[in-house]
Amino acid sequence: MPGLSDEQILFFKEQGYLLVEDVISAVDFQPLINELNETVDRNIQEMYAAGLLEDLFENEPFERRLARAVKSVQDASSASFGDPLFKGLTGKLKTEGMFAVVTHPGILDIVESLIGPEILAHPQFNIRPKLPNQDVSVVPWHQDLGYLEPDATETFMVNSWIPLVDATVENGCMEVIAESHRMPLIEHVHKLGPAGNFKGIVDEALPGGEQVACPVRKGSVLLIQHKTIHRSIPNLSDHIRWSLDLRYSDPAMPTGRESVPGFIACSQKHPASVTDSLQGWLDIMAATETA
Repeated sequence: MPGLSDEQILFFKEQGYLLVEDVISAVDFQPLINELNETVDRNIQEMYAAGLLEDLFENEPFERRLARAVKSVQDASSASFGDPLFKGLTGKLKTEGMFAVVTHPGILDIVESLIGPEILAHPQFNIRPKLPNQDVSVVPWHQDLGYLEPDATETFMVNSWIPLVDATVENGCMEVIAESHRMPLIEHVHKLGPAGNFKGIVDEALPGGEQVACPVRKGSVLLIQHKTIHRSIPNLSDHIRWSLDLRYSDPAMPTGRESVPGFIACSQKHPASVTDSLQGWLDIMAATETA
């Protein structure tokens, strides 16, 4: 795709968020979904072999199988991402499928529209399965900057929220406060959210502004800025809302994660610096760990 139009860029800069439709095709998502399916299957098979599950749920689709397995062993509200069934399914997943999405031309074209052709794939990113009625995946109001070091305050970041299934109000889509990116960093308090596992902003400290629910169809992308106040609401559906959080910035600017490297996803000035494979990404991480 050609990137953003002038009208889209203006909206993003004025409102602090933007929904961009039809960025990633189902075919381009499939390698990552295949990897996740394989990991879900492996975790379930291990639990079944250990006598901790009575069913393999093999006929359940991607958006339901993990949820069915979790529900069979515990109350969903108490399910933790540290539980064995979530192994390899959360956090900073580095696989061929993930690398393909992080470096997807459609996403990079969008980012280039906003910050130019020098693009760092930011070291702070996540993948998350949000299960029905699961407390730990309900995220309170916050700014992404609240999870970074203050040296990134003036870095213009393009934060991309990307669902792997249609995200709806029922299954826990994102909500944003329009124009809240104009606010400075607001104090973030620990132990917020129904499970007490997130930092966030207490209701009394929230600014005025329209609170906008942001349903996003699979293949589309919700953009926010690192000061935009946002949250995810509970999943009240019967299926999982799988999603990715990816961020991009100018490599010359602080990331707020100095000890963890990102990688160069695009560069006109130094094309040889671009990381063009998963192995290159893994090598960057390995060099940091052994330094």
